[in-house]
Amino acid sequence: MARFDDNPLTVVAAAAPEEAGRVARLVLGPVLALGAAERDRLLDTVETWFAAGGSAEAAGRLLYCHPNTVRYRLRKVEALTGRSLSAPQAVAELGLAVRAIRLEATEK
Repeated sequence: MARFDDNPLTVVAAAAPEEAGRVARLVLGPVLALGAAERDRLLDTVETWFAAGGSAEAAGRLLYCHPNTVRYRLRKVEALTGRSLSAPQAVAELGLAVRAIRLEATEK
């Protein structure tokens, strides 16, 4: 039996891991194709931005970088994925995709 946090996105990703992985590859394909360091930096930034309630300032504090660096990385994710972080559906898709990738990594 596995225990997941209370985040609904994690629950959804865990309930259908194969489908969640497919969605993650669809949404984050260009990000996942980057080198490991750049890919992890962008995924960490998106995940931290979510945890910070969408605040670049708070995410910057958590990541020990300037808020403009957070904004730059988020714009890069937007450019690579074709999804705007100001569009609610795109934010939900990115949230699910990042959760699925993280969940997949913990299962390996």
